[in-house]
Amino acid sequence: MTPQQTTGRSRRRRAVAIAVATLLLTVSGCSGSSLGDSDASGEEIRIGLIVPKSGPYKAIGDDQAAGFRLALDKLGGKLGGRPVTVIEADEGEGKATALASARKLIEQDKVLALVGGGTADTVQTLYPLLKESGVPLIGTGGRPSTVEDPTYLWSTSWLSQETGASIAGYLRQKVGEGRVWVIGPDYIGGRDQIGGFVDPFRKAGGKLANPGGEPTWTPWAPAPTTEFSPYLTKIKESGAAAVYTFYAGASAVEFVKQYRQYGVDVPLYASGFLTEGPSLAALGPAAEGIYTALNYSTTLDNAANRDFVRRYTAANDGKLPNLYHVCAWDAALVLDKAIAEALAGPDAPAASPVPGSSTAVSPATSSSASAAAGGASGELTGQSLTAALSRVGSIDSPRGAWQFGPKNHTPVQAYYLREVAQDGQVWVNRTMQTLTTLGS
Repeated sequence: MTPQQTTGRSRRRRAVAIAVATLLLTVSGCSGSSLGDSDASGEEIRIGLIVPKSGPYKAIGDDQAAGFRLALDKLGGKLGGRPVTVIEADEGEGKATALASARKLIEQDKVLALVGGGTADTVQTLYPLLKESGVPLIGTGGRPSTVEDPTYLWSTSWLSQETGASIAGYLRQKVGEGRVWVIGPDYIGGRDQIGGFVDPFRKAGGKLANPGGEPTWTPWAPAPTTEFSPYLTKIKESGAAAVYTFYAGASAVEFVKQYRQYGVDVPLYASGFLTEGPSLAALGPAAEGIYTALNYSTTLDNAANRDFVRRYTAANDGKLPNLYHVCAWDAALVLDKAIAEALAGPDAPAASPVPGSSTAVSPATSSSASAAAGGASGELTGQSLTAALSRVGSIDSPRGAWQFGPKNHTPVQAYYLREVAQDGQVWVNRTMQTLTTLGS
């Protein structure tokens, strides 16, 4: 064989090798983008779960963490096809503790996203950090009215004003010419919840039984009020046709217990958190006959809820789930879809709207959509995830299908009138009727 023949054959071999290498790289790249079995698809994702592990809302935080873990179990321990490590942290009282925990998760643990937030105080405190870091929060608890630019905040829970607004018209018709005494805690979440009821109630012609026609506010700092006797005495003497309130956690339990102990013989209506989850478990028969408005009940008859309740009760000795579990469960479903969207790239088709929704909702087009102008296919960052959240479309939730509204990044969802009643050996918030659909 001549040197020229050897050189020619070597060139052909190199050309074949290059072609094969190029083909392998192309296949590998496609596999990574479509969550295949490439090395890229096996990269671990870190998620920070920040919930109350101490303080008056610890029981709610426990439920949020349990709901998120249950969803991850259903998803095989993966989000968007990637294995997940969840790093938990305490939000405490919702201010200093929450901020310190979030900073650690973002700066030291290098999480892709935060999930949680039991109170509106936490969301309000953390939001500047979200903007600074470009790390999104999937909120599972109270969402205050003070967030003007929700680019990095996507809540699977509720906008705080909506709960009261959903029942205002119903209660106005119920009391007729009677007046309603309104009472709640004096912090941003409490004022949003109570204001959400009072404003539409007044617009519908309703009047308050409180002195001066203004809501009664109970102290929140340095600790939430749990002594309600002075207020209950005034309610008994007011001639009110009904009472409307918002409390959660330990304050909710004490309010209802003392309401019964003082013999306040006035129908009690409330934001659903008064009798939700740990509160209802602590109250039992003391909560019988209380009417509440909320976006979930274990008695909702849909396939997603039946599956969810079955999974939860099987894993928890027959105990029933609640809204706190649902919002955290949905947060995992949202992240699963959003991570897959981010890995697919910004040019992926937008998901379809909520089936059967009576409210027109477009994919989110606020500043969040431009938070990741680059976002190459397969790239997974806080910014590309934030942009992908606008494309997740409908979430098949136990509360009923919903999707994010483009303005506030909160669910466009139904709210239900519920009554506390006994179902066999357990107390439940039984669904009475659908009140309305809210969200924007």
